[in-house]
Amino acid sequence: TIADRKIADDVPPGVKLERKNVVESLQERIATEVNAPLLGNRVEVLVERKVRGRWEGRTRTNKLVHFEDPGEADRVGSLVEVDIARTSPWSLTGTVPGHVYTDSEPTAMIALVPVGGP
Repeated sequence: TIADRKIADDVPPGVKLERKNVVESLQERIATEVNAPLLGNRVEVLVERKVRGRWEGRTRTNKLVHFEDPGEADRVGSLVEVDIARTSPWSLTGTVPGHVYTDSEPTAMIALVPVGGP
């Protein structure tokens, strides 16, 4: 941009880093507050792919959801109902209703997506 070529960068790197950390911390708090009410709800998920043995997809509001489904069916492109068992600032995790999980079977995992996207 013209500003990049004509205006000197007079903000020290330490100040830039501090500002970035403040904004990221605020965004994490806001995202946590927004996602927390979804705990225990059932959401519809459009399945995108399977990662490390778990499915992931997005809700109609574009929230990232990781979920367990013990079935062998390829779920990519399917709409699946998922019961949300955990929330985090960057994603939701849950299970497909109707499956009885054993004590040795994980029911959810937390996946953090770095700021700026996956």
